Amino acid sequence: MKTVKKGFTLVELLVVIGILGILMGALFPAISSAMLSANTNAMAQRGRNLFVGIIQANTEREGQGLGNVWPHQSEADGLSDDSDDIAGQTFGSAELYFQELFDIDNYGTETWAPYVSGVDIGVLSGSGVPPFTGGSLTGKNVGWTIASGITDEMEDVVPVLVTRNCDISSFPTSGQNDMSTQKDTVKLGAGTHSTPFGNKACIVIHKGGAANVVKAKYAKLYLIYNKQSFTVPAAVTMKYLEPGS
Repeated sequence: MKTVKKGFTLVELLVVIGILGILMGALFPAISSAMLSANTNAMAQRGRNLFVGIIQANTEREGQGLGNVWPHQSEADGLSDDSDDIAGQTFGSAELYFQELFDIDNYGTETWAPYVSGVDIGVLSGSGVPPFTGGSLTGKNVGWTIASGITDEMEDVVPVLVTRNCDISSFPTSGQNDMSTQKDTVKLGAGTHSTPFGNKACIVIHKGGAANVVKAKYAKLYLIYNKQSFTVPAAVTMKYLEPGS
């Protein structure tokens, strides 16, 4: 006698699909949270590596009597009179600054000589920000907003690198600032660029080197500035250089 093997009935298949849907719905928040955590930590490490590269370049140049490679605004914050050097130039956007910092014009040639060494240009991208693949560097390839006008006198709590999805319009750029009571919410993902993390989180690299992942719930000025005060020297006006669209 032949044994007839029966498959699943339509009702049974629908039940299985329904159970799988319930399981996926229950697991999705945990999976999304884990992915966000992994992506923000990876981007924070990129920002930290970029910061270290800039600091190392500054140390190397100091011994040669050259100004630092932070973007400058005026002579008061270190702008030199050598327009052939990065310290003697001003920049209107983040991509123009990083174009010079990484010597993009000579990228891939024998004459390539970036101001930062040991730092891959991939630190500029990631988590939805497409990498640079050649030609001129554009805003779409830059995931960071960078502070211009940084001086040694400024406190370590000042943000110097911030992921581009963070609205920096409320960040103070002059005078004395007591941030301990500034509980205004900083908008995320609402500006020109929603990537890398939309309205979920941003990364802040401080002048002292601390790299912080700021989740949306804690995106408030007094927390970003660790409830501290800071002063921008009287003759200096900072500016945050954002990537273009």
